[in-house]
Amino acid sequence: MRPPRGSQRGAAVVTALLVVALCVTLVTTMFVQQQTATRALEARRLRAQADALRGTVVDWAVTELVESARESAVDHLQQRWARARPQALLSTWVGGQVLRRATFEQNGQDPLISAAIEDAQARFNLMTLVTASEGGKPAGVRASGTALYRRLLGSLGIDSALAGPTADYMLRSLQPDGPLPIADVAGLLAVPGYSRETVERLTPYVVVLPAPTSVNMNTAGPEVLAASIPGITVSQARALVADRERAWFRSAGDLELRLKAIAPALPEAQGLLVEARSQYFLVHGEIRNGRAVRRVEALIQRDGIGVSLRTSVVWLREPEVPWAD
Repeated sequence: MRPPRGSQRGAAVVTALLVVALCVTLVTTMFVQQQTATRALEARRLRAQADALRGTVVDWAVTELVESARESAVDHLQQRWARARPQALLSTWVGGQVLRRATFEQNGQDPLISAAIEDAQARFNLMTLVTASEGGKPAGVRASGTALYRRLLGSLGIDSALAGPTADYMLRSLQPDGPLPIADVAGLLAVPGYSRETVERLTPYVVVLPAPTSVNMNTAGPEVLAASIPGITVSQARALVADRERAWFRSAGDLELRLKAIAPALPEAQGLLVEARSQYFLVHGEIRNGRAVRRVEALIQRDGIGVSLRTSVVWLREPEVPWAD
């Protein structure tokens, strides 16, 4: 017995609808996949272009630091390098003619860049905890650096007893068979006694530089400054910072004269790990190119004076966390 013709026509219509629905689904899926691939490709292109601009941030910082060194023998926070450069179009950084020769303007783009320079020697350098081997003398723990770090830990509400184990770890890391050297503040987690909360608390005040350094008395905050001068409190260091804003320190002797006004009973300091000039500077930058956002962090070393002045990029990387909100 044959099925009714109406039933056959109904089945044919349903089949046709299913085929159409399947075709629409396939086309939609292909379209979505193509859109996703296009967006991914565009995102990679924007990120690559943003990465290419990291050199613009570093070049700006080097220029500022070189000009500053030519103008003054000391480094302080009233100099032009210490003023952050707010977010601005790339064309205002490199000039319209340069931009026209780049691929950005060809694509109708003008990325946004912001940057800031920070004196790395405004922080305590963990490398100052040790002395390198020299002239047949083995490497050792630097007593003055360890004492400074102990005072800093105490002023921050962190167990000051961590200073000793930290110095010991830094010393052992200098040995061929020692542990991995601490490359940044996060590396302190390798030292027993440190927690993530402790490291986070320390981060604004501590740095790891290629060699031991003094603290710059013109750029250090009250906590680091107080730790650098035995016998003064953080409150007295704040008064010293306020005085510094009126007139920066020109030398350690200048600092001692002003200390007498703030802490008259303070014994004459000997062998302070402070100076008025810096060698190392941190550069923080952010590049916005369309939807792509790239952050850059660099360490610049500046040495010499006059015709002997030279700069070098110690390292360049993308920080794991934003340097500014």
